[in-house]
Amino acid sequence: MNGSLNKPKGFGQILDQTFRLSRQHFKTFFLVFLTLIGPFFLLQALISLVTGTSFLKETTVGTDIFTGGFENWANDLAAEEEMVTPASFIGSILIFLVTCITLFIYPAAQGAIIFAVDHIRKGESFTYKQILRESFSRYGPILGSSLILLLIGGGMGLIPSMLVIFIVAFGTVIHPLIGVMLLLVLFGAIFVGVLYFMVRWGFGVAVSAMEKGFAPGLARSWHLTKRRSWTIVGLFLIFGLILGVISAGLELTLGLFLGNSVLYQLIVNLVTLFTTMVVSVGYSIIYFDLKIRNDGDDLDQLIDEYETV
Repeated sequence: MNGSLNKPKGFGQILDQTFRLSRQHFKTFFLVFLTLIGPFFLLQALISLVTGTSFLKETTVGTDIFTGGFENWANDLAAEEEMVTPASFIGSILIFLVTCITLFIYPAAQGAIIFAVDHIRKGESFTYKQILRESFSRYGPILGSSLILLLIGGGMGLIPSMLVIFIVAFGTVIHPLIGVMLLLVLFGAIFVGVLYFMVRWGFGVAVSAMEKGFAPGLARSWHLTKRRSWTIVGLFLIFGLILGVISAGLELTLGLFLGNSVLYQLIVNLVTLFTTMVVSVGYSIIYFDLKIRNDGDDLDQLIDEYETV
């Protein structure tokens, strides 16, 4: 049994456990996302290639990478946006459809990571095929919870945003500065509010994976997070900040050399798989931490361990 995963953890301990497990089990965890999501990213790349996007695009030789290189990259992107052809338009639609399909696959990958972390905390060995099989055995409830959360989050963000746009437009008529202030304050409030409620309901996916039954698990998630809501919000903000800086820095650097090429898109998608994997590990660790705090799972584990001695 992994003791560090079977007792309540603080803010820093959860971050440490997340990155430690992601490093120790990188091969298995990343393989889950690569095999489930990777083919769809490859299909998107093939669509881009067939519809006219260059596979490899370099900056002008002899141009300084941080001045002329960036300007050339920006000019290339602007030129591509102006040259919209029927083939590129159809390609964009196909890529959008493929992206929508991946929304039905991500929950299976998340479920596999949840089962893997469960095995780790119990001190059990596991294989890539085993955690995938366990995830797909609960795919229906996991997918259902994920889609419900997606609809809730979309509705919570879209409806208030429409109202905010109207308010900001009215404020801008009075004075542009008022419009800017309203924009920052109101959209900031919407972001924090949506994030809070998604945290309160968001562990319904883990509940659907680990606890039997076909209910979406929203009520159970609300109960689990009732005393840790803002801590979890802070954790996900830190995850987003750390991984966002890494992704943005890498994407900007690659963009200077490759432009918006197919190779660039493939590398960015691989980085997306990595960051999604890390967040999934963190999500799983937080879920089991919440269970320990609410259900006394650590005591149950110790009793079971004592009885087997």
